[in-house]
Parts: sequence; structure tokens; C-alpha cells
Amino acid sequence: MPLSNNTVRRRLDEMSDDIETQLVEKLKSRKFSLQMDESTLRGNEVILLTYARYIDKGEFAEEMTFCKSLESTTTIPDIYDKLINYLDINNIPIENITSCAADGAPVMMGKRAA
Repeated sequence: MPLSNNTVRRRLDEMSDDIETQLVEKLKSRKFSLQMDESTLRGNEVILLTYARYIDKGEFAEEMTFCKSLESTTTIPDIYDKLINYLDINNIPIENITSCAADGAPVMMGKRAA
């Protein structure tokens, strides 16, 4: 049975939303740690990637939490704003974050002017 591009796209979007909903529900109810890193793509587009690590059914689990564009700089205030916005939109308590790690690049930590 042939499927149109719109049908395939819609199904992929629905699966993606379902996976994110399941992860958000887990992060609302348990402690987790975050790993964050920024990366530059072609055309100087900068993105922020975050991964959550938590315990699920007695096993360690790691999931990509979100990937967002950083419009201006990659300083800690910009990254913090993206993180807080995601937590607020999804009603994830910031108190559930037990630790947060980044690559420690000086510009990310605000030690040098970009």
C-alpha cells in the first residue's frame, strides 16, 4: 500500500510526540541528571543538545531530552534560559535535576567574551 509523504510525516511526528510525552512523564516523577553540549552545524547554526540520565525499572537509562537552536551566543545564561523554558513548558520540577554536566568550554561557562 503506497503512502504519501504527508502520511509518513504525520506518523513520524505522532511517534516522536509520544516518545517525548513518555520521557516527560518520567522526568516529572523522578530524579535525573543532565548532560548538555552545544554544537555548530553548517551555516554557523548553533544547537544545544541535552540528555537525561535516570533509573528506570532498576536500570540506568539515557534519553535525548531536547535539541534547541541557540540564536545568539552560547553563554551559560542562554543555555540556562533554554533549559528553564523546556522545564516550564513541560511542568518538570527543576528540583528533580540532581546534577548537570557540560563540556566546560570557557565561552560556555562565561569566562571569556564571545
